[in-house]
Amino acid sequence: MAELRLNHFQVQALWEILIINHPDIELLPPDGVLCFTHRLVVQLVKDCLTKNRQGQLTSEYLTDLRHNIKTLLHQAENRSQYGDLAFMKQLAEKVLCVLEGPARSSERPETPEGDDESGEYVTPPETSDPDRSQPEPSSDLMTEPSALANPDSGNCEIPEIQESAGDLIRSLIPAGEPRMSDYETSKLISSGTFGSVYLVHHKASQKIFAMKKLAKRNLDTPQRVGRAYLERDILTFADCPFVVSMLCSFPTRSHLCMVMEYVGGGDCETLLSTMGPFSVPLARMYFAEAVLGVEYLHSYGVVHRDLKPENLLITSTGHIKITDFGLSKLGAMIPNTNTYKRSAEDISREFLDCETSGTPDYKAPEVILKQGYGRPVDWWAMGIILYEFFQGYAPFDEDSLSELYENVVTGDIIWDSHQTTPPDAQDLITQLLRTNPVDRLGTGGAFEIKGHPFLSDLDFDTLPNQKPVYVPQLASDVDTSLFINHANAEKDLVSEDEKATSEDNENLDFNNFTSSSERLAKLCTTIIRMKINENPKSSPDCTPESSTNISEMQKDSVSVNDRDDAITILPSSSSLSEFPAQEETKSTINLSIEKEKSENGKKGKNRRGSILRRILSSCRRGLSRAARIFACCHCCPRTI
Repeated sequence: MAELRLNHFQVQALWEILIINHPDIELLPPDGVLCFTHRLVVQLVKDCLTKNRQGQLTSEYLTDLRHNIKTLLHQAENRSQYGDLAFMKQLAEKVLCVLEGPARSSERPETPEGDDESGEYVTPPETSDPDRSQPEPSSDLMTEPSALANPDSGNCEIPEIQESAGDLIRSLIPAGEPRMSDYETSKLISSGTFGSVYLVHHKASQKIFAMKKLAKRNLDTPQRVGRAYLERDILTFADCPFVVSMLCSFPTRSHLCMVMEYVGGGDCETLLSTMGPFSVPLARMYFAEAVLGVEYLHSYGVVHRDLKPENLLITSTGHIKITDFGLSKLGAMIPNTNTYKRSAEDISREFLDCETSGTPDYKAPEVILKQGYGRPVDWWAMGIILYEFFQGYAPFDEDSLSELYENVVTGDIIWDSHQTTPPDAQDLITQLLRTNPVDRLGTGGAFEIKGHPFLSDLDFDTLPNQKPVYVPQLASDVDTSLFINHANAEKDLVSEDEKATSEDNENLDFNNFTSSSERLAKLCTTIIRMKINENPKSSPDCTPESSTNISEMQKDSVSVNDRDDAITILPSSSSLSEFPAQEETKSTINLSIEKEKSENGKKGKNRRGSILRRILSSCRRGLSRAARIFACCHCCPRTI
C-alpha cells in the first residue's frame, strides 16, 4: 500500500476549502439533501487532512474519496427537490483538483523501474482492479450526472406532469414550500425532552403522517440548533427500509416541524412492557433489522448515539424502523464497498469532543470516561438492546447514576437464570459489550455481527420481505394505542397562536429550515392524478393546441353540444330552417344556396333538389365528425 503526502500548497488549499465551506446554519440552503451532501463532502476533506497529518494517506484512500464524492453528487441529484447542484459540483471540483497530483502519482507502479532512463514517469497500462467489485466512476465532474451509475436502484423517478396541469400543481404545491396549514393535527403520539410527536393528516391527500415539533424556546444554544438541522438533513437524505423517512420540514412561529412517515405499531419498549421478554425468533429478527439500519447509517458517517428500544419503531407489517436522530453525530463517509479500511483505533476515537449525551443505561464506557468515541458506541447500545430483548431489562440498571456508570465501566454482565437466553445469543451480547471499543464486535464493520452464529441462519438480503414473527393488531390507520402517551405533553396541544413569542429564540432565522423530500413530490403527483381522474376535463392530454383545433373544426360544422343520441332523424329539405346549427353555419349554408340559385336558376327543380341533398349530406358528415370529436375529448382524450 503506497503512502502519500500532500505538499504545502495542497494542504493550504484544502484548509481554505474547509474553512470557507464550514456548515453555517444561517447560510445553509433550504434543502436537507443538499445540506447533508455538503456536510459529508466537508467531512471527507477534514478526514483527508487528518490522514495526511498522521501519515496514513494512501492511493486506496484517495480512490475511495473520489468515488464517495461522485456517489454523493449523483444521489443528491436524484433526491434533491431543488436540483441546483452548481455549488456542490463546484466544491467537488475544487477538492478533486487539489488532490489530482497525489491521485495521479499514486497510480505509479511500486517497482524500481517506475521511471524511464530520462527520469520521466512512464504511464502504466490500464488494468482492472480485482479487489474492486464495481467500476470506478469517471473523474470528470463535467459529465452529465445522469450518465453515472445509480447507486440507489430502489429510487423511482417522479412521473412527468403535463403542462396543462400546471394550475393544479401550483395550487397543491404553492412556491414548492410546505406549511403548517397543509396539515391538521389529530392527537399526541409521544413526548420527549425537546419536543413532541403528533399524528397529523395531510389535508389534500388525507394521508396520515407523524409530525415532530421542536419548541424554539428549547433551542437556546448553537449546539441544539445544529442538532435540529442535522436531524432534518439525515431524515431527508435517508433511503433505507429500516430507517424512518421524512416528508418535509418547515418552521412555524414557535416550533420547528418535521413531517415523517407514521409507524403505527408502537415501539420495542412498549412491546417489552406489555409482552415481556421476546421469543428467540422475534428477538433475532428485530435485532437483525436494526443491525441493517445501523449499518446503513454508519456507511454515511452517521452515529446515532441514542439507540434504545424506545427508538426502534414497529411498522404495521411487523418490521423495525430506527427513529430519533436528535443526538446524532456525522463523521466521514465509509461505504460498504470501500477498499481502504481504517484502523480500529481511528474508528473508535473519531470524535474527541468529550460529549456525554445519550440515555445513561445505553452509554458506552468510552463515552462515560470521555476518551473519545465513534461508531462502536452504537454497537454497544445494540448489545444492551439484545440483552433487554431476552432478559426484559438493561444489564447495568442501578438506582444511582454513579453505580450505573461504575458497572458499565467494569463491564460485569449478570444473567438472570429465570430468563432463558440461548448460548450463541449470550456470546454475541458479550462480544458487543466489550469495554474496549477496539475489541468490540462490529468495530471493523457490520459484517462481523452478521456473520455471528446467532444470525447465521438469516438471509439479510431478503430480510425486508420475510414474514414477520409478530404483526401488531391495529384498529385503524389512526390507532395510537400501542404508544405510551405522556400526559405532561398535553400542554403542547395548545394552538401556536396562543404561545408567547417572547420565549422563542429570536437570534436565529429559521426560514432555511424549510425542506421537502422526493416523497412529498411523489405524494403531490399522486394527488394530481387523483384530481385528474375525478375531473376528466382537466386531463393533461386536452392541451390548448387540441382545443384550438376543435374550435376550427366547429366553424365548419354544427355545434358539438348535440350528441349522437340526439341526432336520430335528419331534417328534410322542407324543414331546413329548423336544422339545429350555429348562426354562422346557417349563414354559410344560406349564402351557398343563394349562390347556387343565381348560377343555376334556369336548370329547374331537379337540379335544385340535388344541390340541397348534397348540402344536407355535407352537414350530416360535419355534424357526425364534430360529435365524435366532442365525445373523444370529454370521454377518452387519448384516442383523438
